[in-house]
This record gives sequence, structure tokens and C-alpha cells, in this order.
Amino acid sequence: MNIFISRPHGYCSGVIRAINLAKKARQKHVGVPVFVLGSIVHNEDVIKELFSFGITTVRDLKKSPAQLLKELPDQAVVVFTAHGHEVSLDEIARQKKMVVYDATCPMVTTNHRIIQNELNNDHQVIYIGKKNHPEANAAKSLGDNVFLIENNEDVNLLELVDKSPLVINQTTLSQTELAALHTSIISKFSKARIADEICNATRLRQQAVLALPKETELVYVIGGVNSSNTASLADMARKTLPQTRVIRILNADEINKKDLDGLNYVAVVSGASTPLETTNRVVEELKRR
Repeated sequence: MNIFISRPHGYCSGVIRAINLAKKARQKHVGVPVFVLGSIVHNEDVIKELFSFGITTVRDLKKSPAQLLKELPDQAVVVFTAHGHEVSLDEIARQKKMVVYDATCPMVTTNHRIIQNELNNDHQVIYIGKKNHPEANAAKSLGDNVFLIENNEDVNLLELVDKSPLVINQTTLSQTELAALHTSIISKFSKARIADEICNATRLRQQAVLALPKETELVYVIGGVNSSNTASLADMARKTLPQTRVIRILNADEINKKDLDGLNYVAVVSGASTPLETTNRVVEELKRR
């Protein structure tokens, strides 16, 4: 069986920064509980690794980040995730006299600065992102004139007073999906200004998927189930190779031998929050098959 390993793989710089910052908080505050509010990145193996360092991830789908933060002890050590966080959380943390480590990806921070500048200049902002994703929620929290859209239906329902709104996006979206939405937005708001803010780590991985060999019979996309950039890779693989089976897995433990029976060509793709060691183990497992 031939194995094609898509590159780049391993953590992007934003993920490396976030994980290192969480570990730094743990090392600096010996004997004190350290909490991450939400998933530091969307990969369960990373969450388990942090837990082994004594770092507790606080998550509950039935509660908002604000509710979870309020329930933590006063003066706690809290790490905000790489996706960014809603602006209201800063005030809650200040009132509770918490020690805060902000692991927001620099690319996301840049997006926030662009959005804030537009709002300060009385412009409206169309933000393309996944509803309920923390990165999109963080951007939307910057002001009432940030309008979150996810699909063409949202574009059709959108009503703005700004004749030249800024269009900006979540950093981990699919290039093809984003391009299609840009076309729809321009058809409705002809003077809209487009800022394509897909991060370079995401873009390079998507370009690698577009270059997958046509003879590929199966693509394993490695990453967390809630990872937006991994989902984009899987979606792009399905559209690029419509006759090829695409399977998302977290790690080598999820490889099913039956899926490999009789195959001659398998490709391996990994998301920006997937540990390099995880990808290597998947490749090693495939070689043993």
C-alpha cells in the first residue's frame, strides 16, 4: 500500500504558542489550580496532555463561557483559548481578580484589530464564520455592527445601512466555501470590501489537499472532531476527489483495518492543531498494515 503524507503537518505557530502559554502558567503558579476556559485548541489529545500537566479544561455545552468563568474561584489562574474570547470575559476576570493568560492566536488578534478599527470608523462588518464557534463568537462580541453569516441564506437575510461594509472571516474556513460566499455578498452589496483572512497555516494545508494524487482511494484527515480547520480539509478533500473515501480520525486508535482492505493508495492529511506525533503514529500504523 502506498502512503502519501500531505505537508505541512504538525502544530501551527498559534497552537504552539497557546500550548506553551498554558504550560508556562502551570509552571509559574505552583500549587495553584490552573484552568483553561474552553478547549485551548480543538483536539482532545491536546486537552489530555494539558491535564497530565495539571491544567484543567473547563467546558460545559449547557453553560456560556461567562457562566463558567463566574463559577471559578476568585483570583484563579485562567487561560483564554487560541480562538479568542468574548470581550465581556475580560471584565468578569478583572472583577474576580483573576490571573489571566491570553492564548489568542496572533492572527485572530489581528482580525479583531481590523474589525475594531472599522467599527470605530462607523462601518458595519460582515463576519463569515461558523455559528457558535468560539472564534466567531469572539469577533461578534466586538460590537453590535458585526454581523455573523455562515451561508447564502444568511446573506439573503442580511440588511445593512453601510454601503461599503467590510467582509472578514474566521481564519480556519475553506477557501472554496469562502470564495463562494464572497461572490454572493458582492452580488448584494456591490461596494463591500473583502478582507480574506484565512491564516497561512490553514491555506497551505488546503492547497496540499487540492494537490492530492488522483489515484488516492482513501484520505485520512487527522484532527479533533470540533476542529474547524480539520473539517475544512475533509470538506475540500471530498470535493477535490469525489470518488475517494474521506475519513476523519483523531489518532491511530481510530483506524479500522477493514477500511484498508484491498487499497493501493492512501493519503494522510492533518489539521493545524494535530500533534506531529499523532500524524507520525498514524503513518506508522498504516505501514504495518
